[in-house]
Amino acid sequence: MTGKREFEIIFRQHYDGMFRLARRMLGDDAESKDVVSDVFAYLLKSNIDLKSDTLQAFLLTSVRNRCINLLVHKQKEQQMQKAVVVEMMTPERTAEEEQLQMLHHYIDTQMPALTQQILRLRYQQGLKYREIAEVLQVSEVTVHNHLSQSLKELKDHFKALGYGIK
Repeated sequence: MTGKREFEIIFRQHYDGMFRLARRMLGDDAESKDVVSDVFAYLLKSNIDLKSDTLQAFLLTSVRNRCINLLVHKQKEQQMQKAVVVEMMTPERTAEEEQLQMLHHYIDTQMPALTQQILRLRYQQGLKYREIAEVLQVSEVTVHNHLSQSLKELKDHFKALGYGIK
């Protein structure tokens, strides 16, 4: 960003469109305003050279990506809440449930954010490689590479722990 005046112009021209996109994705006004504010705060802090012909696409993509991250985070929280309730209701966890929890924990703590998103979109939401590539705006090759590398990593990790994962 070059100056306060330029930032103000960008803000006035693009805020409404960015807010509408966030609102469609999140369904909540307050969260949508927060997402758009985060994008503008990032712009203020960074030294990104914004080009007028790609500015709108950059801003909307930034909003979309932040919305996806927020939705994934909310989904994680809901899953954790459900897991806690289930765990409280059942005195013993089966070995399979424990392995699944270990798998989720490993993915959440040891894998990069993009890989986590790709795994969730593929295995929790059942999206195809092409659909994942469109949602995350990456190539299908990137999706394939992340999936194959992460699955190999998971297999090796759990094999080292003594679990026979095929």
